[in-house]
Amino acid sequence: MQDNFAVLAHLKTVIRDAQGNPLTAPTDTTGRSRSDALLEELIGPDDAGEQLHAPIIVEGRELGSVSIESAERPEHEPDRDRLIELCERLGVPHDQVPALLYAAERAFAPRRGAAVQVLFLLANHLARLCYQEFQLRERVNELAVLNRISTLLTGHRDLQQLLDTAARSCAEAMGLKAAAIRLLDDSGQELVIKAVHGLSAAYLNKGPILLDNSQVAKTAFSGQVVYVEDMLTDPRVIYPEDAEREGLSSFLVAPMIYRGRPIGIIQVYSAERRKFSTYDVNLLQSIAQLTGTAIETARLDAQRKEAVNVQRQLRLAADVQQRMLPASMPEVPPFDIAARYVPSFDLGGDFYDFIQLDSHLGIAVADVVGKGVAASLLMASVRASLRAYAQDVYDIDEVLSRVNAALCRDTLSSEFVTLFYGVLDPSTLRLTYCNAGHEPPLLLRKGEVIKLDVGGTVVGIDPDHHYDKGLIDLLPGDTLLIYTDGLCDAQDFNNRRFGRERVRQSLVEAAKLSAGDALNHILWQMRRFVGLNKRMDDLTMVVIKVKPAGKPRKA
Repeated sequence: MQDNFAVLAHLKTVIRDAQGNPLTAPTDTTGRSRSDALLEELIGPDDAGEQLHAPIIVEGRELGSVSIESAERPEHEPDRDRLIELCERLGVPHDQVPALLYAAERAFAPRRGAAVQVLFLLANHLARLCYQEFQLRERVNELAVLNRISTLLTGHRDLQQLLDTAARSCAEAMGLKAAAIRLLDDSGQELVIKAVHGLSAAYLNKGPILLDNSQVAKTAFSGQVVYVEDMLTDPRVIYPEDAEREGLSSFLVAPMIYRGRPIGIIQVYSAERRKFSTYDVNLLQSIAQLTGTAIETARLDAQRKEAVNVQRQLRLAADVQQRMLPASMPEVPPFDIAARYVPSFDLGGDFYDFIQLDSHLGIAVADVVGKGVAASLLMASVRASLRAYAQDVYDIDEVLSRVNAALCRDTLSSEFVTLFYGVLDPSTLRLTYCNAGHEPPLLLRKGEVIKLDVGGTVVGIDPDHHYDKGLIDLLPGDTLLIYTDGLCDAQDFNNRRFGRERVRQSLVEAAKLSAGDALNHILWQMRRFVGLNKRMDDLTMVVIKVKPAGKPRKA
């Protein structure tokens, strides 16, 4: 640009930066003169009326041109007349004056070679300005469309309404015949139609789109926008005859990918062959990304609402389960009784129960396999069954045999329960019990710990299993601890178990405490050992203390 301007203007020209330093080399006037002379020969003579055009082309489309042409000479030119007058004064022969004038004109006339180069530089610069304006308008239009579609999508939380809005808005924004949204099914193998705009039911029922059979979908899920110019002849189209009947010609497909995971595609159709522009491709990609995010947001919102509803139901169920536990401790002298149930979730599988049997007291502690809703339902079933049979049968081994048979009828082989059931006789201090695969209760007597392990296997496995019963006569000062494995299996951050030995030691330490204080001591020792590590299992504890006999009253 500098060199051509210098030649045209016959002025020294330099382009400098903000500090005044030259950014270009000085113009080589001699070299440019030779170059311009060669270019002028290639252009041809400067005939009157000759025109040169430099087209302004943007995106392959000619918007216009910049032209130069020879100017008509006026009849009298002041400079030419002065030259002729000067020639006459100098005595130049008349026949040599035209040659002298031609030479002067050639020396000082506009340089056509430089002018042609400036012409094309100017055309290119105008093309760049037009292209920048073109891109700016496209971006503004794209942002306006996306803003409108974003506003529409964010107004919907219902997933189907959102999909319908996205399909309609996409077709209208791009001025196309139809649009469709397909989402991957749960298996991730089929693209199922979820929303359409402008397509007939017959076309939608043409057949499945399986991911393994669709080259278009595979390419799209690699992150590319797929363009098909002619649906009738392109081998990637699975149902060309249906497309012809529907009046579809070209289509564009963009993937919907959320956090690197493909969830579906947006496909737009034109009724005639159409070469989609860069603007169309960018717009569809943006709409696909926006829609994919909106879909996942709607799904998460639906899941959140469902989770809230489930949580509400769980709280109600937990409240029901809590009411199944004894509201207060039974007062059966000379026994001091305390109990605690600590579920790991809202719903648990542990339970304890006290059953009034005339002058006797039934005591049950059970641990159902598993956690959560299933365990809580099984717990309720075992509790109801135990209460039903305990009222009619005093033989404890027979009670557990009936509970076991009933549970085997109603549950799977993988569903079972460990159960300790015993009956206290306050008058004789005798405990009759049966331990069905449960963690053996510990009886502390004068510093010695006795395990109560007579019984049989867990309840719910073998319907014909025979259970034994154990008998033990309690003494004043005895402390009995019945617990579930959530106590001994509690772990610290190093995955060390609290263990049976620590349970036994904690019980020994609580020998002189009341039932409630003994329970709190054992629980505190376990929690101090575990620290802030998350509890993974339900925990149930029942402590029964035999009070010493009171002194006789004076007469």
